[in-house]
Amino acid sequence: MKKQEFLVALEDVLQLEDAISETQNLTALEEWDSLSKMAVMAYYKKNFGIEITLNTLKDIQTVNDLIKLAGDNIND
Repeated sequence: MKKQEFLVALEDVLQLEDAISETQNLTALEEWDSLSKMAVMAYYKKNFGIEITLNTLKDIQTVNDLIKLAGDNIND
């Protein structure tokens, strides 16, 4: 998956109205709550086959951190 495709998908998962970038600080988003974290966990399992936990997500600060978490599943 390309980074731009992931960003668009993440906007949908988080139900954001505005576009986000790789440097977006997730903790600054009102939408970054426990429900959105659960949605991200489901998205990663469905699309990448990666199981992540809420404990893992507590250390995630930026969109780029989420991209790194996906590893080779997201590329330029």
